[in-house]
Amino acid sequence: MSKKKKSEKHIHNTVPVKKELPTPQWIIPFILLLTFAAFIPVLNAGFVNWDDPDYVNNNILIRDFSNLSEIITTPIQGNYHPLTMLSLAINYAISGLDAWSYHLFNLVFHLINCFLVFRLAMLLSNKNIVIAFTTSLLFGVHPMHVESVAWVTERKDVLYTLFFLAGLISYTKYVDTKSKKQYAYTLLFLILSLLSKPAAVVFPLVVFCIDLLRSRQLTFKLLIEKIPFLIPALISAILTYNAQTDVGATGAVLFSMSTRILMAFYGIMMYIIKLIAPFNLSPFYPFPPATESLPVSYYIGPVFFIALAVLFYFSMKKNRVFAFGISFYLANLILVLQILPVGSAVISERYTYIPYIGLFYALGWFINKFTNNNYKKAFYIIIPISILFSIITFKQAGVWHSGATLWDHAIKTQPSAQAFAQRAMLLRKEGNQNLALEYYNNAIKLNIIYHEAYTNRGNVYLDQNKLDLAFADYKKALSIKPDYHVAHDNMGALFAIQRKYDSALIYLDQAIRLKPDYKPAYLNRALTYMEVNRYNDAIKDFETYLVYEPEAADIYNSIGLCYRVQSKFQESLGPINKAIQMNPQPPFFMNRSYAYYGLKNLEQAKKDALIARQGGITIEANYAKNLGLE
Repeated sequence: MSKKKKSEKHIHNTVPVKKELPTPQWIIPFILLLTFAAFIPVLNAGFVNWDDPDYVNNNILIRDFSNLSEIITTPIQGNYHPLTMLSLAINYAISGLDAWSYHLFNLVFHLINCFLVFRLAMLLSNKNIVIAFTTSLLFGVHPMHVESVAWVTERKDVLYTLFFLAGLISYTKYVDTKSKKQYAYTLLFLILSLLSKPAAVVFPLVVFCIDLLRSRQLTFKLLIEKIPFLIPALISAILTYNAQTDVGATGAVLFSMSTRILMAFYGIMMYIIKLIAPFNLSPFYPFPPATESLPVSYYIGPVFFIALAVLFYFSMKKNRVFAFGISFYLANLILVLQILPVGSAVISERYTYIPYIGLFYALGWFINKFTNNNYKKAFYIIIPISILFSIITFKQAGVWHSGATLWDHAIKTQPSAQAFAQRAMLLRKEGNQNLALEYYNNAIKLNIIYHEAYTNRGNVYLDQNKLDLAFADYKKALSIKPDYHVAHDNMGALFAIQRKYDSALIYLDQAIRLKPDYKPAYLNRALTYMEVNRYNDAIKDFETYLVYEPEAADIYNSIGLCYRVQSKFQESLGPINKAIQMNPQPPFFMNRSYAYYGLKNLEQAKKDALIARQGGITIEANYAKNLGLE
C-alpha cells in the first residue's frame, strides 16, 4: 500500500500544478499557424537529387495502383515501408511528377504531429498547458526538423511519427486507466508505424520511458506487458535486415568500435547543441577522415554524456521529468548513433524529429517551474524563442527548394565529398561539364576512396570524348568496390563505343548479375547486341528495360527496328505503332515506312516517308525513287 502511495506521489510531483487551468482556445491554432508559416517555402519546392529519384521520379511502382501488390511488398533502398509508398502513390495520382502535392502532404502530416505532440504532453503532464505548449510549439518550428518535412523522401519520417505518437498517446491512456482497448490501440498504431518506417522498432523501449515518468515498478509483469509490442518490432527488424542485405547496405564498417563509440557520444552532444543553437545547419555532416585523428570535440562527447547521466540520476531521485526527457531522447536515438553503421553521415538533422520531444518536454517543465505555473508569464518566454526559431526554419526550408540550392548550401556550411559530388551531377545534367569536373575533383580530394565520384567523373570524361581518362576512372572505382554495378555498366558502354563488343558484353553481363533491376545495363547491352547482329537478344533486353520504363517510346521503336532488319516486317509494326502512338517522332515514321515497304504496302510506305521528310528526315535517294517521291 505504501508503495502505491509513493508511486502516486511521483506522478503528481512531475508537474508543479496549483490548479487545473482551462486550455486557452487560441493555443492549438497558434501552434499550427506559426508552424505552417515557418514551412511555407516547402510548398514551392521541387524534388532533389538525393533519394527522391528512387522514391518518386524513377519509381514506376507508384505510377499505377494496378501495381498495388508490388507497392506494398517491394522494399525501397533496403527499407520496407508500404504505407509510405502507398502515400507517395496517392501523390502521384494527384500531381504526377509535380512536387507540390508531395510537399503539401509532408507539411500536413507535420501539422498533425504537432497536434499529437500537444495531446501527448498534456497526458504526460496531467494537463499542464505550459509543458504541452512548449513541447508542441518547439517541435513544430524547430529548424532541425526542416529536413524531415521539406524532403519528399522523408515522408516516411513524418508518417511513422504520426502513428508512433498515436501509439504513445494510447499507451499513456492505458497506463493511467488500465483500459484494454487503449492497449489494443497501442499495438495497432505500432504496427502502422512500423509499416511506415522501420525506425519504429524502438517503440517497445520508448514506452519504458513513460513507465519511468509514471514511476511504475520494473517487474516481470511489466516486461511481459511489452511482449506484444516486441513481436511486430522484431518482425520488422528482420525484414529490414534482409532488405538491407539484398541491396548491400550492411557490413560497411569504416571505423573501429572505439571510434564508433566516440561518434555516438559526439552525436548525443551535437544534437543537444543544435537544439539550443540551431545554426550552420546542413543536409549532410560528413564523417571525419578515416585516415586522420578525431577532432577534439569527439573526446568531449563522453564528458558531456557523463554530465547527462548525472542529471538523469538526480532527476530519478526527485521528479523524474529530466530522467524521462533524457531517456526518451536516447531511446529514440539509439539506432542512429553510428555504433551500428547507418548512412554516410556522422549526424543527420532528420534523426532528431522524435527524440527532441523528450527534451522539449523537460524544457517545458523547467519553464513552468521557473514561472511558478503562470502560463501567461511562461508564454512571454516561449513565444519569442519560437518566433526566432520559426524565422530560421523559414530560411532553412528555402534551402530545400531544389537539388542545386540544397547542395550549394551544404558546400557552404559543411563541405563534403557527398555535397560536391551531388552538385557535380546536376552540373553535368545542365551541360556544364567543366564545372562538373571541378566539383568531382573536389569530391575526390575530400574522399580518395569515393568510388561513386570516380565513376561519375569518368562519365564527364566520356562526355568530353576523353576515353582513356574515363577508362582510368572506371577502373579506379572498380578497384575500390569490385561489385559496383554502375561502374561495370559504364565500362561496358565505354568498350561498346570503342567497338570492343566482346569486352563490353562481359562488363554489361556482370552489371546485370550484380543488380538484376539496373535498367541502364539492359539498354546498353541491347544496343551492343544490335551491333553484333544478335537482334533477338537485343529485343529481350529492350523488353526488360520497358518493365522499368514503360513509357519509353524510342525503345518500342528500337524493338520494331530489330524485327525489321531481320525481315520480320509484320512483327515490327506492333512496337513501331506503339512508339508512334506514344510520341509521333519523324524517325519512327521512317522506320514504319521501311516496314511497310518490306510488306509491299507502297502507299502506306510513301505516306509515312512523307511525314518523316516533313519532320526533317533526309530520305535516301534510291528509296525515294522507289516510292516515287522524286
